[in-house]
Amino acid sequence: MALPTWWDDEIAQTKSGLQQAQMYFARAFHIDLVSLAKTSGPVQFEETQRKFKLSRNVTERDVSVSAHFATAIANLALVGVGTQQTTVPKDPVELRAAILQKHSCVSLWALLAWCAEANIPVLHIHKLPGKKMTGLVVREDGRFAVVLSKKGTPAHLLFHLAHELGHIANGHLQGNGFVVDEKISGADAGDADEKEADAYAIRLLNGQEVSYGPGASSNIRSGIALYRAALAKAQQEHIDVGHIILNYGKSQQNFLLANAALKSIPGESDGIKMVNSAFFQSLDTGKLSDDQFELLKTTTGYTA
Repeated sequence: MALPTWWDDEIAQTKSGLQQAQMYFARAFHIDLVSLAKTSGPVQFEETQRKFKLSRNVTERDVSVSAHFATAIANLALVGVGTQQTTVPKDPVELRAAILQKHSCVSLWALLAWCAEANIPVLHIHKLPGKKMTGLVVREDGRFAVVLSKKGTPAHLLFHLAHELGHIANGHLQGNGFVVDEKISGADAGDADEKEADAYAIRLLNGQEVSYGPGASSNIRSGIALYRAALAKAQQEHIDVGHIILNYGKSQQNFLLANAALKSIPGESDGIKMVNSAFFQSLDTGKLSDDQFELLKTTTGYTA
């Protein structure tokens, strides 16, 4: 998964080759190089600030390997973008207004475009070495990157990204390290940071706190009916139609209806492809070695 195509196991038979392998794995998996080079004792991850937002019956140990691996890849992504990042506004309505100057709504593509201009890399890693997580924010020397991991439509990944930006905007990471969201459950669950990040996402996408439901005269019984009602609202209020559908599905606890409605949205349905296409379009490959670029492509599964 992480080894370059030129690697041969015989390289590690020499002292210099072994050191090269150790350095490569340390970077790829966020491992402390000294502990990796020792002939005895446990291999340790680099010491950083770590915040785990976990579901019931899920432990830090369950997601730790995936989180550290994703952190290493996020740090690598930071190498390939500009060093000056735009600050994520504390007020989500301010960020929404900035995006609406160029786009009709805060869609996944519009939010990815803003992140690219802000030099905040956002990438999707579907295959992880341990338990999967929904999203992760990484901070390294005052700069941020976001890793998403769950499959989903653009509407699903839009909320996940908006939630992770909420962690950044609200200062939930004060030093080098990561915040890992094993699951994003909504504002009715989780700790204070999770509720704050969810509230940020809702206001960013809608302009206000809102939970969509059927009106007094509504008769929504099919996916196409929900799509049409959501589309009218989306065009009127400059809101992503997929987000309105998912918001409705959650508030009404009718996810089957919401998923049916999402299928009526024309165009791109693969959120993963959209995220990684935007990431590689914004990447300055001149800042990366061939091995670094190859590792990013391998871990994201990206093909041009």
